[in-house]
Amino acid sequence: MERFLIRLFLKIFFLVTLCFCLASSSWAQQEGPFQSEKEEVSIWEQKTPSEKEESLASEQKIPSEKKKEYFTSGQKTLLLNAGSMAAILIYGLAQWDYGEDGFHFETERWFQRDTKYGGADKLGHFWSSYAVSHLFSYVYRKWGHTEKEANLYGALSNLGVQTFMEVADGFSSQGFSYEDLIMNVVGTGVAYAWGKAPYLSKKIDFRMEYTPGFNSRDFGFSTNYERQRFLIALRADGFDAIKNRYLQYLEFHVGYYARGYKDYAEKGQDDRRRKIYVGLAFNVSRLVQKYVKTTVFNYIQIPYTSVTKTVASD
Repeated sequence: MERFLIRLFLKIFFLVTLCFCLASSSWAQQEGPFQSEKEEVSIWEQKTPSEKEESLASEQKIPSEKKKEYFTSGQKTLLLNAGSMAAILIYGLAQWDYGEDGFHFETERWFQRDTKYGGADKLGHFWSSYAVSHLFSYVYRKWGHTEKEANLYGALSNLGVQTFMEVADGFSSQGFSYEDLIMNVVGTGVAYAWGKAPYLSKKIDFRMEYTPGFNSRDFGFSTNYERQRFLIALRADGFDAIKNRYLQYLEFHVGYYARGYKDYAEKGQDDRRRKIYVGLAFNVSRLVQKYVKTTVFNYIQIPYTSVTKTVASD
């Protein structure tokens, strides 16, 4: 029965990946020359004789400044997604023992105290899907897509890449986790919703805070949950009712983190603990954007910029 389920899952994954790649290639096809010529002819016919003469003279004086594109939008999309998956595969082979086990499932559960990371890894999947979806969307906007297109394509790209990573995990000691896949889908869905509703993205951020330990573990910060906290930030500057310029730098946080899981050993001292906290913080992003146009601090919380109080712990 287990072998049948594995084969069925791999077939479904193959079909989904195939559909994803086919969809990717048609996301941003450039208009054909016939369509462009029709539009140019239509505009030309609407011009008066004097305007036509001015246009011809202008074209003779000013050389074409159109930048040559080496790849179509569809080709760039395929390269971006294929390159992302290739990078994950290479890193996974080097660091995550990809290919050393046969494909298998792993039931990790959720936020229970006796899970491997106390649920911090699940929030890590949510946050990374949320942030990477918006990163893909940013790239698509830079390539000339509309906001609507970039938001959709960013979500699809992230979902494809994250699913590829989870399937690859199935061939390592980690195993394929449906809990991780669900959190990837939820994070991608929230990213898509926030992209469609700018009034929400101005008010609420989902962030990860990493406090470095200044040791070798910092090089694996993406999975070093002992140094991470995940939080929801409610930003005062997103509410029109708050007019005071100083109050607009305030944020209200609700967060979660788990500690003591990295060094926990069976039958040893149990220092595992999970914490939920609230806090007030300084809006670093608002300050930085006065000098640099970046939204990176809408996704990353700078350590020591908040005052917190634990409201639930075990």
